[in-house]
Amino acid sequence: MSDPYSDLGAQDTALQERIAAAMEARCLEPAQVAIRKAYLSDLKLPGNARALELGSGTGHVTKDLLDLAGAETAHGLEPSPVMVARAQETFGDDARLTFGIGDARRTGFEDASFDLVLMHTLLCHVPGPEDVVQEAFRILKPGGVLAICDGDYNTATAQIADFDPLEQLIRFMISQNVTNLWIMRQISGMLASAGFEAGARRGHGYVAEGEATYFLTVIDRGADRMVEERLLFPETAEALKAEARRRVSAKTFFGFMTYVSQIATRPLNH
Repeated sequence: MSDPYSDLGAQDTALQERIAAAMEARCLEPAQVAIRKAYLSDLKLPGNARALELGSGTGHVTKDLLDLAGAETAHGLEPSPVMVARAQETFGDDARLTFGIGDARRTGFEDASFDLVLMHTLLCHVPGPEDVVQEAFRILKPGGVLAICDGDYNTATAQIADFDPLEQLIRFMISQNVTNLWIMRQISGMLASAGFEAGARRGHGYVAEGEATYFLTVIDRGADRMVEERLLFPETAEALKAEARRRVSAKTFFGFMTYVSQIATRPLNH
């Protein structure tokens, strides 16, 4: 199975709904909010700044462009109709926010339209991420800011000892749902080729907290995919899901991944 996020709008509604629920759980976790605050709060935007999130999901991160980055208005562009509907339902009362269905590689916006473009956990899912970076350059104003944050997916783990069976669920889930595990190790060259000037790059450690809500969705989806691929019997998958929840209850669960953020600017003379 190829990464369903890479063509999410074409997936069946049930899968889109399941992914939307997982994304919402991740967006609302305090540790995830802290990561976004760490790299968005220091951006210097002009007054009346217009911002765009590519791959806006359920809209929570798009709202951060107002609350954390200081934009006056923000638009979320997302290929999944299910995600867009959720975003509109959640944030429809805020006139500063708009959401629409579209393709990050071909946005349809005019040249030099935005002061800030954000890609939060988008590029890892896109075949040909260079095209998205180049499109961001086109639609940013000279002096405009590009903010990228994505997982360093090879660091994702739930392992607490050698031969931990939960680790296999994480590894399988990543292999089935991420197109490029190494995107944030490759991004510098893409930015330079597109004409950007690179700014701050930071690492952000994410440790699952409390009920480990988001990490449990990763384990559940990994187990279910292994059943679909006939790598596990359904009873075994359910037992592994129960093991993860038992660890959460016993305070022995561990979930970790590193994220990397990169800020870049379109030069004033381009």
